[in-house]
Amino acid sequence: MTFGLLDLPAPLFDWIDSALQIVLPALVRLVLYATLCAWAMMYVYLRFSDQATLADTRAEVIRTRRALTEHEGSFADLNALVRRNLHSSLRQLGLTLWPALIASLPMLIVLPWLSNRFDLETPAAGTLVQVCAHPSAAQAMLHWQNATARYSGEPGCWQLPWPTADAPIVLRDANGTALCAISASTKSDIVHKFTLYNWLIANPGGYLLDSAQFDRISMTLPTREIVHVGPVWLRGWEPWFFATLFLASIAFKLRWRVL
Repeated sequence: MTFGLLDLPAPLFDWIDSALQIVLPALVRLVLYATLCAWAMMYVYLRFSDQATLADTRAEVIRTRRALTEHEGSFADLNALVRRNLHSSLRQLGLTLWPALIASLPMLIVLPWLSNRFDLETPAAGTLVQVCAHPSAAQAMLHWQNATARYSGEPGCWQLPWPTADAPIVLRDANGTALCAISASTKSDIVHKFTLYNWLIANPGGYLLDSAQFDRISMTLPTREIVHVGPVWLRGWEPWFFATLFLASIAFKLRWRVL
């Protein structure tokens, strides 16, 4: 697997999660990771924000808003109050913007790893998986090595048996050039050409050769369920992680009285 800048801590996270999964179910681990992420975000924000200045600025905003509400004087005085309120509000925004952007880094680092770790299940070897080329017209120029592929009912799609651990399946063009490979451990449902975005976040499924005459291939892989009851949208990792992140962030904000 290749790594982008935000993926560099992923091997450490994988090691920690592999150790914890021996004693903790996936849902509990997700709640734990969300709580730690909320703590890190709030701590970084507190560390880089000027809380004393923010308190003074917020008090000024409240004073000017109250003065605007109670104002019964001249239009010139009203204009001055409006300018004061706007200045204070913009200053408050400026004081919180950069600390908030810096505080988002822990989440930006954790989210790609969570997606790679908890999004999809790896099919068992031999399980039929639908794989599609985009655009579909490219299918006629392509063939698979180490797999018995057959065309499915959809344009540009094959039915492929999932590879074994020792024999990845390789997509080749009409000249026999290897364009990409799918291994048994692949947990990405799309393979595409490398882009500048991938310097930050890599595609765990790898990349197509730049000379490929098509844009990407997509695979229909099973979605991992964290809980096995309730509506489909509630079974993945996302609602549990983000709900915990939201609630834990509020709790830390109130506990530390963060502005």
